Amino acid sequence: MLYLQLKTEAIAAQKAGDARLLGALRLLLSELSYAKVETKTEDLPDEVVIRVLSKEAKKRKDSIEIYEKVGEKVRADQEKYELAMIEKYLPTLMAEADVEAEVAKIAAETGLTGGRLMGAVMGKLRGKADGGMINKIVLEKYS
Repeated sequence: MLYLQLKTEAIAAQKAGDARLLGALRLLLSELSYAKVETKTEDLPDEVVIRVLSKEAKKRKDSIEIYEKVGEKVRADQEKYELAMIEKYLPTLMAEADVEAEVAKIAAETGLTGGRLMGAVMGKLRGKADGGMINKIVLEKYS
């Protein structure tokens, strides 16, 4: 389980004295503890962990963009480090060509366009593809 792996790696980072990694892992474990309260379970299922990690990765990407715009290189570098660490635990996302093919397939099967197609695609590809990429493809080709 991914949650247990994160806890184990946090302990290993603490023993190794890797403060930077430990800090990043503690931030993630904190967010996951909120998810534990919401789901009312002791062990988090991997799909919940992946959802939380994806949300955290998106936060880091947004922060990197903002910090680079204002010239905060040190903070941007820390966010990049945390993003790289988070992405180690996330499954590999589909390539853009694969997403385009899947969107075309769903559009042909359902006959939907625009927002309704977006909902159908997001429901099927959640966690497998980047939401921003799906949004872009649907808006460009099926609106």
